[in-house]
Amino acid sequence: MAESAFEKLVEHARSEHVVVVGAGIAGLVAALECAKVGLQVTLVEASERLGGAIARAEVAGIAVDLGATGWATRNGAVDPLVAELGLGDEVVEPANADVWVAVSGGVQPYPEQTVAGIPANPWDPMVRRVIGWAGTWRAYLDRLRPPLTIGKERNLGTLVRRRMGGQILGRLVAPLMRGRYGLVPDAVDVGLIAPGLSSALTRTGSLAAAAGELLAVADDESGVPPIRGLVGGPTRLVDALIARLGDYGASVITGARVSQLTSSGGSWTVTLDTVDETQTLAADAVIVATEAADATRLVPFSVPELLTRELVQDVVTLVASAPAPEEQHTTVFTLNPATEPVVASDETARWTGTVTGVRVARLTYGDLETAPPTAALSDDDVFVKAAREAEALLGLPADAVVEARRDRWVQPPAAVMRGRDEAAQTLRERVGKVRGLGLVGAWVSGPGLARVVAHAREEAERLRVNLLWGTHADGVTLGEDHPLDKREETP
Repeated sequence: MAESAFEKLVEHARSEHVVVVGAGIAGLVAALECAKVGLQVTLVEASERLGGAIARAEVAGIAVDLGATGWATRNGAVDPLVAELGLGDEVVEPANADVWVAVSGGVQPYPEQTVAGIPANPWDPMVRRVIGWAGTWRAYLDRLRPPLTIGKERNLGTLVRRRMGGQILGRLVAPLMRGRYGLVPDAVDVGLIAPGLSSALTRTGSLAAAAGELLAVADDESGVPPIRGLVGGPTRLVDALIARLGDYGASVITGARVSQLTSSGGSWTVTLDTVDETQTLAADAVIVATEAADATRLVPFSVPELLTRELVQDVVTLVASAPAPEEQHTTVFTLNPATEPVVASDETARWTGTVTGVRVARLTYGDLETAPPTAALSDDDVFVKAAREAEALLGLPADAVVEARRDRWVQPPAAVMRGRDEAAQTLRERVGKVRGLGLVGAWVSGPGLARVVAHAREEAERLRVNLLWGTHADGVTLGEDHPLDKREETP
């Protein structure tokens, strides 16, 4: 690029101001993407804490993660960010990833050869121990059924129920969907939870054979662990993002609620309410990184109702003074969300580096359709219930628990929910028509660090390209007086 054009680029970047509303992980990443190319950035957060769903606290003197504990590696979005922030050497992989399911006969190993809970071989002894002989024979009948719905059924619950029966659905598929995604199978989109399953079903004629085909492909692509974490937990990522924003000169305002966004003549006015005063910020672009309720209040268009639904869960963290059990259960899914946790996990077994002789367990209650059975209980009653269930599910002695903590988490439904893709596409189209506006966050991208980070980077890139090069989402380019007039010859 010619020197004059480069100087214009730097000058123009420094003259553009981006306000990011919300300092969860999505807001922090979007702010970094804008700040590192020279744009002026102001990050505004209503609370006094940055990081959103990434949080840590001390329980019995032990630092424990309260929200996210790691990230999925499938889309490759988080690892480059971690490396960019200088944390590449601090990445850790789970020490154990064993999965179990609690049935009437006790806690049984969750069958390994499954896709979204659908077994590749119903006769596998691991499958049979969970669903019984009757369930195995019913699942086998899938191979004899005519392919009337092949390639057409998007409802995971309906597909499994019709083809393989209630035991596979209720004892394998449902516990996995509730425990991992907070959804009942009828709310899950087949194409999103198991891409390629429908076409494999068309080729093979049965769900079991289709699952086997997908597993064979997955084996060929194996070698990358499904999740990773950081020494010291994901709050290290938040701290590094905040520090890097400081290096780039970004401003951070906490304890300020954005009450209004208004646009006029290609610029924005952001109204902030604090305890003491109301003030305004002028911006060339705004990225809204709040939860759905606040975003719906701020943006100048309607938001699809499905995207505003909320998954409310009680998460109980237990710290116990106890050695590892003889039979270790790292993750256990259960069958009845009305009375049991949807998932219980031994965090000490999952991640290395914990204190010797101390066990940390986490129990999560409630799914999108079922309120947490702990909702009406006092903290003391919840702790007694959780300790008893941790003993039954994880082998953690109830009388060894020394302290407990209860947190209420509200998050959007998982990205595999039926209808979510269409709603998200509608939202993207509406956002793209508003000049200088970006929208990020778990409710837009789908929850999970990998999805949130990938979408935040994409949305920030779209906006900064518009600001720096003058190209709007609808294809309009700025006039000849733009400081980066593209007609100027550059090498």
